Amino acid sequence: MSWKRTLFLFHRWAGIVLCLVFALWFASGVFMMYVGFPELTKAERLAGSPPLDFSTARTSPADAITKLEPRDFTTRGTPSRLEPVPIDDFAELVTPKSIRLAMILGRPAYVVSPDNGAQPRVVFADDGSVLREVTSEMGRAAVIASARRSGWPAEQDRIAYDGAVQTDQWSVSSGLNDHRPLLRYRLNDSDGTVLYVSSRTGEVVRDTQRSERVLNYFGAVTHWIYPTFIRKYPLLWEWIVDIVAGAGVVLAMSGLWIGWLRWNRRAQPGRRQVPYRGLMRWHYFTGITFGLVTLTWVFSGLLSMNPLNLNPSRQPDANQRLVYSGKRLDPADFDLPANGFGASAVEADLIHYLGQAFYRVTDRDGTTRLVAANERSVVRPSAQAMHALAPALLPGARVSESKLLTEYDDYYYSRRPELDARPLPALRIRFDDDQHTWFHLDPATGQILDRSTRTNRVYRWIYNGLHSFDIWWLWQHRPLWDFVVIAFSVGGAVLSCIGVVIGWRRLRYKARRRTARMPGAVQANQASMLINRY
Repeated sequence: MSWKRTLFLFHRWAGIVLCLVFALWFASGVFMMYVGFPELTKAERLAGSPPLDFSTARTSPADAITKLEPRDFTTRGTPSRLEPVPIDDFAELVTPKSIRLAMILGRPAYVVSPDNGAQPRVVFADDGSVLREVTSEMGRAAVIASARRSGWPAEQDRIAYDGAVQTDQWSVSSGLNDHRPLLRYRLNDSDGTVLYVSSRTGEVVRDTQRSERVLNYFGAVTHWIYPTFIRKYPLLWEWIVDIVAGAGVVLAMSGLWIGWLRWNRRAQPGRRQVPYRGLMRWHYFTGITFGLVTLTWVFSGLLSMNPLNLNPSRQPDANQRLVYSGKRLDPADFDLPANGFGASAVEADLIHYLGQAFYRVTDRDGTTRLVAANERSVVRPSAQAMHALAPALLPGARVSESKLLTEYDDYYYSRRPELDARPLPALRIRFDDDQHTWFHLDPATGQILDRSTRTNRVYRWIYNGLHSFDIWWLWQHRPLWDFVVIAFSVGGAVLSCIGVVIGWRRLRYKARRRTARMPGAVQANQASMLINRY
């Protein structure tokens, strides 16, 4: 069988199923433009958090670490189960990767995350006790307090506890792995609000309303292939997405190629250049118009899974982080501030800048600031100081450009700045190394925000640029962005739906031809068998 014949057969038979998938992807993509997957946004989390009050704290960060034991960090969460931490990691169990200060169950607390990937643990700062079990009553108290501050109508006697769940349709995201299993509570309000509480920290970590749950079945659940029975197994889900998207790429390419082969470029005047009529002719011309965008969308969707790790990590390595931190996280450097963190503070975390200890404080409005953690922490970061240290990020390479960004652009932006904005101003440092490395730095806190190479930036255009039209100029001129995306989505959906109809007609036609060719006796015998069966 020739390759052209194989191409035609694949496009004919695989196209029936894949065109249906394409139509669902296009339609659900429009829903996702306006209905996001349920999450507790940063603004919602900060609004529901109590003021950070450490006036009753008697335990320092260093003392808190001594309260923890290896048994406190023996599991890591997945959507399907809790996995044991490998025994080889036990020597590093109590080495903190990060320490966050928060008010938990009305008490000052440290949330300690270890560097071995295990789930975090809470140490209360007032008496040094460790929170090793979050009961349903603790979760209920957290729900009531958070709901009241967030403006959700929560009457205590109406709150229903649905039990602990490892995962469900609205908690499949890997971002919740540190908090599994989750305690689920229904507020039984008019919005159908459901809150999820971490079984590790006792904090509300997700909220959903009835309307977004319903609409997400038409949006993210369909678009991301997110049914719980699939998504709770991350490796299975990745394989399914990769296979379906990969087959979709082949289908789109074969359709474009067949369209090219079927176009009679040598047709005489008065004769058709396209040998199709009726619905097939519509399919041909919609394919010419929207086939390329269908290909680019399916291909860029495949890239969302980062196949073969084509897109390198954008995180700086340990040595690069040390350029500005000066040392690894050392809880012994941090004293409790005598004057507190300010009335607007809701959380803080421990960081170093040039070896000095600071609390990075987050206020209720989302802004961050530094509070000295001891009397020796006096040198604060600045754009000039960070620029001066930048050459140490890549020894042997030359800084080709240093620019202070006061607004977003195509490479540093936030699609939803009202929910979780990236900090501005930010310092961009470019190097002339072989990979053309860039760094974005936060002059307010002295931290590295991200690192990117030429590969990352090319991947950004092929994935974000083609898939969600992340073109900053276009995004700034909404609703122009909406019109462009919806127009292409409708065109792709029409193309796909026509493909489904044509495929279905072809299947019925093949079935009728097989029936018509059968000898009369055989047909009668089969009819008799069917009658006897039913």
